[in-house]
Amino acid sequence: MAILWQGFRQKLRRVLSASVWAVCAAAPPLSSAAVEASAQPAAAPLGIELIVRTVNNFSNREDAADFFEQAENANVSVVHVNVKQDEDDERPSGEVYYASAIAPIAAGYEHFDALAASIEQAHQRGIKVYAWLPQFHDQAAMRAHPEWQMIANVNGVSKAFHGKNDLEYFVNPIDPAVQAYQLSVIVEVVKNYPVDGISLDWLRFDDVNMDVGPYTRQLAQTEIGLDPMHLDFSTPSADLDRWQDWRAGKISAYVQKVRQAIQAIRPSVQLGAFVLPPEFTEVGQDVALFSKDLDEVLPMAYFKDWKFSPSWVSTKLMADLERKRTPNTVIKPTLDGTGTFKHNVQILTDIQQDFPDVNAIAWFSAVYWEPAQIKRIVKIHRAAAVKK
Repeated sequence: MAILWQGFRQKLRRVLSASVWAVCAAAPPLSSAAVEASAQPAAAPLGIELIVRTVNNFSNREDAADFFEQAENANVSVVHVNVKQDEDDERPSGEVYYASAIAPIAAGYEHFDALAASIEQAHQRGIKVYAWLPQFHDQAAMRAHPEWQMIANVNGVSKAFHGKNDLEYFVNPIDPAVQAYQLSVIVEVVKNYPVDGISLDWLRFDDVNMDVGPYTRQLAQTEIGLDPMHLDFSTPSADLDRWQDWRAGKISAYVQKVRQAIQAIRPSVQLGAFVLPPEFTEVGQDVALFSKDLDEVLPMAYFKDWKFSPSWVSTKLMADLERKRTPNTVIKPTLDGTGTFKHNVQILTDIQQDFPDVNAIAWFSAVYWEPAQIKRIVKIHRAAAVKK
């Protein structure tokens, strides 16, 4: 788990280098046999969705127009636009990129509504926009309400959590005030913008030893008869299992609140969530508990970061999600383009063969979306369709 966690931290810090894409951008040409096969109508490419970090891509309306023109040329169907900062890197997590009356607006975006510009540019090109809204990784909310900060049990001592290897900030997912705040931001977006969907993220704790703040301790003692300050987090036990199940249940109940709130405003808005692989049992996230309230689940399939083989995506990650999802919940694997061209083609080919209900792949870049990146993705999809 230590190796997995280190890779996980690297991913969630979003420090992918643009050079990784640049090296891979020149995809190998298809063979003559593949070109001939591509003319056959039987195999259609999987749909392409892109995930955009606003701070790295949209500084003004011209940026948005340029990006969505490229997306249109690549037949992109959905763009997940970062509406609320996800990381504590370029900007503090929790700051927003739209005209909010609730959350603090990121510096430089006071007079540029990146969400409104994205919707305008996307909809005139027939592209859908999902507002990507990270939840409990939220420095801005924690700064405004220090009492919301996540508290961890560190060797029997309760300490405010500031991240493991780098400074980062979480708020307590169990606190009703935290949930009410995060939900109010979602409601504000759905009410004020014609988004096609909401993509939740950071629906979790950061580790098994949290939260242990006063509110959570009292609630846990009342509801399951456990005080998390007295738990041994290093040894498997029935009490630890109950703690894990209880926390996962709280996350699930929150997702249900989000679903109900959106349904009451505009039922046509799709609800999705980016989720971690099943290996990360310590974060209190169990898709089986909240799949029923999602239209889409987007598992993060960053195999290279976590030192897995490309085949892990289908044999482990997708197989786990297939077991846990409800029938009406669509799976959209999320890839980051690392690995070779051949690796990515094989992943898509395996998905098409083993999980025929999957109709789209979401692609993430932590940095600026270079045109070469998008062109490479198109080539990957076409090659996978040929192999199918």
